Amino acid sequence: MNKYIPIIKINFQNKLVYFWDLIGNNLFFILIMFVYLMLWKSIYADGNSSIAGITLNQMIWYLVVTELITLSGGLIHQEVNREVKSGNIGYLIGKPYNYILYCFSCFIGDSGVKLLANGTLAIIIGFLFVGPLEGFSWATFPFVFISILLGWMLNFFIYMLLALTAFWTEENSPFFWIYSKLVFTLGGMLLPIELFPMWLQRISKALPFVYVTYTPARLAVDFSFGAFIRGAGIQLLYLLFFIALTLFVYGKGVRKLNVNGG
Repeated sequence: MNKYIPIIKINFQNKLVYFWDLIGNNLFFILIMFVYLMLWKSIYADGNSSIAGITLNQMIWYLVVTELITLSGGLIHQEVNREVKSGNIGYLIGKPYNYILYCFSCFIGDSGVKLLANGTLAIIIGFLFVGPLEGFSWATFPFVFISILLGWMLNFFIYMLLALTAFWTEENSPFFWIYSKLVFTLGGMLLPIELFPMWLQRISKALPFVYVTYTPARLAVDFSFGAFIRGAGIQLLYLLFFIALTLFVYGKGVRKLNVNGG
């Protein structure tokens, strides 16, 4: 860990240097949440005090959490993608560290700043738009935060796995696009899966995308220890699965690495 902690610190500090980039990301967060607020206020204005058991207050806070996770993810997977395609990874894998842990350390340092900044902004937005979260208790906050972190890390390793497909494919950007849309829809980022038809709910719950955004967001607005144990347990299992799969794919990719002109 002595090799990776400095990497985290350097990336954390580098992110703070680009202050206006951070501000721009926050402004985008505000814009998205304002659009969501106007949309859902119009939907609830038809005399609906709740939809699928979810009030307007809970819906906005739910969307605050889903956007917090997705907008705080960072772009390290794009850098990995470029390094594999350019052949620069041949230089990096010769360094005295594990490349996957190196990328994860960069991710923590870079995206950690975003998570903290966006998390603070998310709380402010929620209070300004709809007031305090109904039924919120500080006693449950650590458990919700654990679920958010698990979803945040799961998102990274899925993106990392997709980035490593560059060992075999010339152009893998469509994989990132498809995955982001699956999180957007089946993952419940746009709206809770309770609003889906029952058959689609069953499909969504069987896939990993729902554990990136929906599980921590739903837990935030309707917490129960039973839901936390089930949700966090499945999140952890999926996280371990994608870590193992990422390491496996990386090992296979490095063995067949053929750098042209580098």
